[in-house]
Amino acid sequence: MSSSLNPGEAVQVGRDPAVPAAAPRASVAIGFGSPSQDTGVTRLDLNEVLIKHPQATYLMRVAGGAMREAGIDSGDIVLVDRAVTPAHGHVVIAIVNDECVCRRLLKQGLQIRLQAATPDNPDIVPREGEEVQIWGVVTSAIKSMPV
Repeated sequence: MSSSLNPGEAVQVGRDPAVPAAAPRASVAIGFGSPSQDTGVTRLDLNEVLIKHPQATYLMRVAGGAMREAGIDSGDIVLVDRAVTPAHGHVVIAIVNDECVCRRLLKQGLQIRLQAATPDNPDIVPREGEEVQIWGVVTSAIKSMPV
């Protein structure tokens, strides 16, 4: 089972550049103050926390378990930044034979390998003449918790 994604299902995220940015936000402490006291905690804007390049960042839902041992499970949502230059060791979204896959990029000279994080999924090594396009770099994974 591969971690497959459909580039047509990518959703661009980020702040609308036409809307002025809010004032900087405070960080969050673990734990809660007394409800009767003003703790100084403010709301966090996830766009500011998670997205460095709003015009080049997309949300994609992962299908499959190839990256499970890297902490990315089937059904998780990943933030993919197309403005980040892919480098050795990055988790990337790649297009291989018209299918999107989520894998770790391993580069050695001009050779690349797309490595699955689970041993039951084979690595992808492009063959002679086979085109692999690195679509973007995964910068964050968002997972739902059972409630």
